[in-house]
Amino acid sequence: MYSRLFRNFLPRYFHNKTRLPELDFTKPISDRLRKISLKEQTYTNNNDQQSLLKISLHGQCLFGLYPIELALKRKQRQFYQLFLSNTSNDNRQIIQNIQHLAEQLSIPIKYTNTNTLDRLSFDRPHQGVCLDCSPLPIQDIQQIEIERNSNKIFLDLCLVKIHDPMNLGGIVRTAHFFGIDRIILTHGTCQPSPVASKASSGALELMSIYACNDLNTYLNLLHKQKTIAIICATHHGNIPLRTLRLDDIKRQFSTSNLQRIVVLIGNEHEGISKEITQMCHYNVCIQPDIESEISSLNASVACALFLYHISAQMNT
Repeated sequence: MYSRLFRNFLPRYFHNKTRLPELDFTKPISDRLRKISLKEQTYTNNNDQQSLLKISLHGQCLFGLYPIELALKRKQRQFYQLFLSNTSNDNRQIIQNIQHLAEQLSIPIKYTNTNTLDRLSFDRPHQGVCLDCSPLPIQDIQQIEIERNSNKIFLDLCLVKIHDPMNLGGIVRTAHFFGIDRIILTHGTCQPSPVASKASSGALELMSIYACNDLNTYLNLLHKQKTIAIICATHHGNIPLRTLRLDDIKRQFSTSNLQRIVVLIGNEHEGISKEITQMCHYNVCIQPDIESEISSLNASVACALFLYHISAQMNT
């Protein structure tokens, strides 16, 4: 009886199941910077030193040497202002390349201190350079005409609800390394943010990125083409990756001439829904060691194994 009365006075906590947000890291996330901004006063002797809450950007802040150098070379974004460290002597050659590219593109250059760069990059590793720029352009994949080439098989990567921008960056880096033609981001996948670009070592700036808001409809469209093989990477797959052969896929599409392969990768928590796997031509798994107590791989690692296995056969 007493225990029941005592429980009535205890606070109750309600746990609501919520969907993970589409992370874009547009808000400061560093407690250290947040504390600094609350304590300090706005500097008045120089406009390049401002409190965290008074630093305004026209777009988003790209940071890191390779993402910024490759962004300036590729010119997919609009550029507003380049911020450079006024004290760093590291990586001088690449910083000089960045300065030269910025001058060619008539981008204003502002020299500032490390604290300001820390704030602009949300306390992430900026390597002495930040760039105020527009987001990467993303086209709707269903509005793009499917390219055909009788002498080449294209390879696309479709990411299904990849929530972590670090995973996204690692996957994009791998995709560029293995010559993937297009990266398709489904609804629920995190945005191709500056965090993802830094994690990709700048490869995100080099890729063609597309959005797919209705994966079911898009897969139905691919089926109607009759020249596209859809491979789903799932730990419930009935085909081990090591047995998947490109020659077997070509034979299955021999009457229509295989033009493109689309590989679907899901996150390691939810995977890919049964409804989607049933729409794929091949459901492929990576089999663990018989004594392994871990049943799945990180999405970025699994993606690397799939892309290596398939692209190696395409290039022979």
